[in-house]
Amino acid sequence: MTGLVTPGFLAAAVVVMVAAMSCGSLNPTVAATPTPFKPNPGTPSETPLPGAWRVEFTDDGFSPKRLDIEAGQQALFVNASSKSLWPASSIHPTHQIFPEFDSGAPVGADGVWAFTFDKPGFWRYHNHMAPEHSGLIVVTGGDVETSPEPIALDVEGLKFDEPPDLTPKALTDLFTNDILLRRYVEQYGPAHTVRLIEEAGKVVGELCHERAHETGRLSYELFGAAAFALSSHECEAGAFHGATEAMFKARGTANLESDVRAICGTSDVFFFRLQCIHGVGHGLMAWTSYELYDSLDLCDRLETDRDQRACYSGVFMENVVGGLSGTMGHYTDYLSNDDPHYPCNALTERYVAPCYLYHSTRMLLMFEYDYDRVAEACVNAPDIGRYDCFESFGRDLAAISLGEPRKALKLCRDTVDDPIYSSWCVAGSVQARFWETENADEALEMCSLTEGADEMNACYWMISTRARELYPDRIGLEMFCARVTPDYQAWCAR
Repeated sequence: MTGLVTPGFLAAAVVVMVAAMSCGSLNPTVAATPTPFKPNPGTPSETPLPGAWRVEFTDDGFSPKRLDIEAGQQALFVNASSKSLWPASSIHPTHQIFPEFDSGAPVGADGVWAFTFDKPGFWRYHNHMAPEHSGLIVVTGGDVETSPEPIALDVEGLKFDEPPDLTPKALTDLFTNDILLRRYVEQYGPAHTVRLIEEAGKVVGELCHERAHETGRLSYELFGAAAFALSSHECEAGAFHGATEAMFKARGTANLESDVRAICGTSDVFFFRLQCIHGVGHGLMAWTSYELYDSLDLCDRLETDRDQRACYSGVFMENVVGGLSGTMGHYTDYLSNDDPHYPCNALTERYVAPCYLYHSTRMLLMFEYDYDRVAEACVNAPDIGRYDCFESFGRDLAAISLGEPRKALKLCRDTVDDPIYSSWCVAGSVQARFWETENADEALEMCSLTEGADEMNACYWMISTRARELYPDRIGLEMFCARVTPDYQAWCAR
């Protein structure tokens, strides 16, 4: 059995991209006075209307903490506390997500600030004078909601320079300097920039997924929906994840189904299409301000079961890693510091397996990288989620064994006693190596080193399934399958 793993694992983990995993809102030790900054001019209070919704602020915070209304309805923010009240949208202190939703000045005792919500969305807000107190306004429907124009991926006229060969210093600067990153996206385009980001990640010794997220957000800001046609899938499709987050912030979800068809239907590689929809799940979590159940409900609007499940995977990954939380000013409320199985054990059956597919990463953080405890927690997962938990664990272990398939197999064998569960770990580890056809060599090598029917079946089943998703034509698939050990060639090419 293995011992403890050093915290340095965090920098290498495939899906652990954010160190801060706190639950709830901002730290209650924040000073009662607002952080100095240039304030928004604010929105003067409207005249309160009969039938307006009422949100009361007391010494204990906002009540109700969540209010669901229709677009065009007014909410009254009433100060019933002994403190000053300054309602303002996230993020504190700049209020940039919905800048109009900001009183701009304190509301005195028994005072009222009235605001009409014409903009559908999930608007998290706080008391700027005491930002540890927060709430959520969910605005849907209503006569004033209008559907945006159909999305268009128009790349005509967009041409980019070929990037130069970069020194290690230049690559490091690109990985850390946001101004430089924006210039590269403008001059060299999203695809070239993401490839350079991947190279830069190797130089600085960090995974490039989160930096690719930022590249995708910038690409959408610069080129709109064309960002999806211009980006590439390196860095675990991080650019697509960031672009979807920016798209939902700009467009909302009024045209969710048609928007997803437009942005994710450009690739003839099925796996890349699924990764795009996975990115949609990330974006929905940002748009709903980390409301897990609302995000899953939005995924259920997609047209096929497989699309829905790809979307769930992005929702649950974002819930665990919180890669977009900095843009929302809020971390998830759907993690527990005590229960390693939450929220997977609080969901209806349909969502349980997709939840566990990314949940071992949360367990690693909870158990301070003690592999044995994570494996034990996966054993204790419900039957419907146990395979996904071990596959997730294998993917996490792949982070410290990429390029070393023997090490990957040893990690699964040494940590997981049951050979069936160990084989599921192997399946997760090999799939993390096979994101593009260029990675086929290592995936095939790992499967060739497996021992016993359970390991071999799990490994070859995984890479055969992935190959059918990655190769856009039958000839490519058959060439791959010809490299599989003879006993599995027919299975691969079926």
